[in-house]
Amino acid sequence: MKSNDFTKSFIAAAVLIIIFVVFWEFFWRSKGYAISFNDDKVIWASARKKVYAPSDRATVFIGSSRIKFDIDIPTWKALTGEDAIQLALVGTSPRPVLHNLARDENFRGKVIMDVQEHAFFSMDSVQREKSARDAIEYFQKETPAQKVNAAFDYVLESNFVFLEEGKFGLNALLNGLNIPNRPGIVIRNGPPKDFSQFSQERQASMTPMFLENKEFQNRLIQYWSDGAALNKSKPIKGSALDAYFHELKISIDKIRSRGGIVVFVRPPSSGKFLERENRDYPRSQYWDLLLKSTRTEGFYYADYPETAYFVCLEESHLTPEDAINYTTALVNILKERESWTFRGTSNSSANPVKR
Repeated sequence: MKSNDFTKSFIAAAVLIIIFVVFWEFFWRSKGYAISFNDDKVIWASARKKVYAPSDRATVFIGSSRIKFDIDIPTWKALTGEDAIQLALVGTSPRPVLHNLARDENFRGKVIMDVQEHAFFSMDSVQREKSARDAIEYFQKETPAQKVNAAFDYVLESNFVFLEEGKFGLNALLNGLNIPNRPGIVIRNGPPKDFSQFSQERQASMTPMFLENKEFQNRLIQYWSDGAALNKSKPIKGSALDAYFHELKISIDKIRSRGGIVVFVRPPSSGKFLERENRDYPRSQYWDLLLKSTRTEGFYYADYPETAYFVCLEESHLTPEDAINYTTALVNILKERESWTFRGTSNSSANPVKR
């Protein structure tokens, strides 16, 4: 074949690829999807690198999905003058990240730790903590080539909707197929892709599609309920719980010894989800004992009028609007009850940030 023929074939292939990419991008945008970043170990590692800012310039958030939805990062920045470094991982206990920060002698900052009972107190640590272990390992072993690749991926993900692998990758699309259950086989995939989107700063928020569609909301409530029915892990009790609290206290004390601060927060939940949490993890036996055993301050949403009124749309996470109000309330609570001072702000109560 002549070189001229190769050139024509190359051009034809390039044109076909461009047409496919344009069509695929337009298709998903026409469905209502917007730019969202892959919430993977690569972007987590990028956030992890920022924890060395002075304690008066940043606060680190760790936990599971609730704190990713409920802390509105632009509001936090506007009210405190500080960065919000989001290290929470969906469905994961904050324990591995807390221990990682405690072992890092260069970390001396503030930590707000989310307590979502089924993730926080579960004995099923092997499965629930896998994403945290993978993210920490990637952060510790990231190569120069991986750093370059991450920067390149960021440029592409900033411009193309279909590159969010968690929604539009082949595995995600296959998992999204409506495959009926069969006797002895239960098909359970992740939450519907209409539910959430992620910013470059790792903040999660509900999509406009989800907020406007009651069917989507009910479907997700059923998904949470089905997951609870399938969950066979048992709450930690007795000596195992005491050992767990002791382990947490050791890490918390290490951070405090370097001048850092650690507090717990229990964000809102509602409906059947809240009923299951209260049933499986009675407050007096878990939350109250956690604070006492670790000698750590904690803020439970139901204890404060400014946060007790929230009702979660799908029973477990706040809407973007409610996240602004919850973040504002948390800043005020930290100022008034914990005497936190924030960079460039007064100690007077803050008002919700208007978008």
